[in-house]
Amino acid sequence: MNNHSIISIAIPPFPIFIEGNLTEYDIGTLHPDRKNLEYFDIIFVIEGALYIGEEGEDYTVRKNEMLVLLPHQHHYPSKPTDEITKFYWMHFYTTGNYKQSTQAIQLESSIPIPSLHFHNKFHTIHLAKKSKLVDIEEIYQKIQELLVGTTKKDINITFWDIQQRFFSLLNLLDGQNHAKDTSVLYAEKVEQFIRENFNKDITNDTLVSKFSLHENTLAKYLKQYYGFTPMEYLKEYRLEQARNLLIKTDTPIQQIAELCGYKWVPYFSRSFKQKYKISPLKYRINHMGKD
Repeated sequence: MNNHSIISIAIPPFPIFIEGNLTEYDIGTLHPDRKNLEYFDIIFVIEGALYIGEEGEDYTVRKNEMLVLLPHQHHYPSKPTDEITKFYWMHFYTTGNYKQSTQAIQLESSIPIPSLHFHNKFHTIHLAKKSKLVDIEEIYQKIQELLVGTTKKDINITFWDIQQRFFSLLNLLDGQNHAKDTSVLYAEKVEQFIRENFNKDITNDTLVSKFSLHENTLAKYLKQYYGFTPMEYLKEYRLEQARNLLIKTDTPIQQIAELCGYKWVPYFSRSFKQKYKISPLKYRINHMGKD
């Protein structure tokens, strides 16, 4: 293998984030020598350089570069640090299929996926073995948001919040070092932004300001790859989240509307009925027996 290797990971099952932190090495520090760890180890160097080997292949990971170490492999220092080095590290685990190769590979999930609602037989995340980071500021921001739930006590962040943040990071890292059409990149970024901020006030002007593109261009990109304009996608996603809250929680309908970004409950109810052909209250009654 070499620096241009790609690690392909089948989904589902979804990778689970275990732990992570920010570490600083003084000059002359050796990275730990470890064998047979059951989890992946992703390293992001933010200052200095790390010298790490894996199964006979040596890697130099410099500022704003990342390296992915595989489970059940021998990881060892190839030489001590020669400058002060700071880096994020995070461990994650998967029971799914994965493979390291010289090219991205589509892997089939080990979990049966019903074809009625999911038309793709498989989905695969592709992580560059070693690469320069492209979206540097956004990646570091997501790492910090992820780690605050595991490195600080008394922070009210649930396990599911942490896993969602981790998967958002993986989604950003997916294909960092592979050429993608500009329209694909923008469509992915807009879609992810909407998912992460659907409960806030999002307009076309919000997206234009965020991505510095004309709203017609953003609409064309998202329509091409997701089948919706940004505002259509926002509405669909909000209603789907509201539907989940109606059947999985006892949260009052007015609060559900607010949690899903609706300022006016009648508009939420009307939009919900247009999509699901039933009012939010009747939907809850039908699915939960509430009255």
